[in-house]
Amino acid sequence: MLVLILLSSCALCFLAYQFYGKFLTDRCRLDDTKATPAVEKEDGVDYSPTRASVLFGHHFSSIAGAGPIVGPILAAMYFGWGPTWVWILVGAILVGGVHDFGSTLMSVRNGGRSIADTMRGLVGAGAGKLFMIFVLLALVYVIIVFLDLTANTFAKQPAVATASGWFIAVAVIFGFLMKSGKFSLGQLALIFFPLTFAGLAVGHYFPMVELDKSLWIWLTLGYCFVAAVLPVGLLLQPRDFLSAGFLYAILAVGLVGMLLSGETIQMPAFSGWESDKLGMLMPFLFITVACGACSGFHSIVSSGTTSKQIKKESDVRRISYGGMLVEGILAVFAMGCVAVLTMSEREAGGTPVGIFATGAAKFFAAVGIPIQLGAEFAMLAISTFLLTTLDTCTRLTRFLIEELFSWRNEASRFLGTAVALTLPCLLVFQQFPGTDGILQPAWKAIWPLFGATNQLLAALALLTFVVFLKASRVGYGFALLPAVVMIMMPMTALALMVQKFGISTLLGGTSAAMFLLGLFLIITSWRRLIRSKAGPLQTEPGI
Repeated sequence: MLVLILLSSCALCFLAYQFYGKFLTDRCRLDDTKATPAVEKEDGVDYSPTRASVLFGHHFSSIAGAGPIVGPILAAMYFGWGPTWVWILVGAILVGGVHDFGSTLMSVRNGGRSIADTMRGLVGAGAGKLFMIFVLLALVYVIIVFLDLTANTFAKQPAVATASGWFIAVAVIFGFLMKSGKFSLGQLALIFFPLTFAGLAVGHYFPMVELDKSLWIWLTLGYCFVAAVLPVGLLLQPRDFLSAGFLYAILAVGLVGMLLSGETIQMPAFSGWESDKLGMLMPFLFITVACGACSGFHSIVSSGTTSKQIKKESDVRRISYGGMLVEGILAVFAMGCVAVLTMSEREAGGTPVGIFATGAAKFFAAVGIPIQLGAEFAMLAISTFLLTTLDTCTRLTRFLIEELFSWRNEASRFLGTAVALTLPCLLVFQQFPGTDGILQPAWKAIWPLFGATNQLLAALALLTFVVFLKASRVGYGFALLPAVVMIMMPMTALALMVQKFGISTLLGGTSAAMFLLGLFLIITSWRRLIRSKAGPLQTEPGI
């Protein structure tokens, strides 16, 4: 059964890229004769026309993070692998893929501006600024979460910290050589991919001394600042190109191992319509799977760093739609990693990341990789994505601050980045009472809210895309249905959380505020959709 799930998933995603991807390209009239913002505004720092293979690595590494691993594992454990698998495929192909494609295209057609600024131009200044603040808060939250997770991983696993440091150093050297123009990408890849994987051995045999988690937080904050102000060609592009290599390797070796291992599924296909820990399957299955099928965070990346590096419009299909499909395959693999574990093995794995490493190591063992080394490899890959998400989020937050205050110059590059990190720096050390009254890190206290907020962001991005399409006189039914689905799920989840926790609690009150914000933005966007005839972003007939 596992082999059938794997092969059919790969086949469906391949066919979706070939046929539905072409439909999106034709319907939205991608035109390579139009200059992209990367070409028009090239500055060597943020705007930089980049070959698709390199940019795919950045985009994929940035949108992936730990999301397509953690979400599908939790969903499969609480609702069964059946509904999880179905939503991953349907979501990635028809919802998340359209969301990512549309977010990138709107930004490319709007000078590389963010999804929030695009909404401001399409829907109205007031709604746009409110949406921008909402996105800023979401990014700050993501930075806080990944700061804590990264620091915790490095403090507990010095081997992973050592390998990550090695990886960053290799990426910087790779970036310098790539920027020099003396070597082809193929030549550098032949040298630097093996050097990157050598970090596994370096971390395994020469782990650094253990450091306190608080110290790792400060070191990671410093790294985020430096990485976010450096030119994209020096660290961001080469690092993400190489880090994508980890993911390609995990998928390639893991999928082959899945075919050869003979492992069988150890969990039920369907566990029931309601989970004691998560709630009802609808809407919480959709909220939990998140990045594996559709994620609002992708719209920020797509309209942030990615759109500023798109060399030609036809690359939008390959990078954004194709990237979401590959992420869907990763989510299916992650689901397979938990599905082959017994209950005792899942309990021993502890966290979703530990469960993923345990399951992946089983598949790696089928191709001759020792269990311990395989688990370390999986952990290193995840920590690499955590770092990638961290510094990309920092850069994206700086972009939004610059847009919010119409402030873009050399000073904003450094001061804006410092401002972007100030609030995470203050909150990451704070503790608040959770739903059980026990003190815990600030991000954990409102963690149940994050999934719904992230999906609400996706709903608003899709609704903005619908308005964009109508304003551009393009049939928008293919985007409207996903938008309606994504509106219903997070709004229902937020209402249920208000009912469960009460409006007087931190979690319930914040959920109520997010519900009202979402309702206002949805109504405003819907009114604009009904009334619009020609949009402010339209420069010629069609998109």
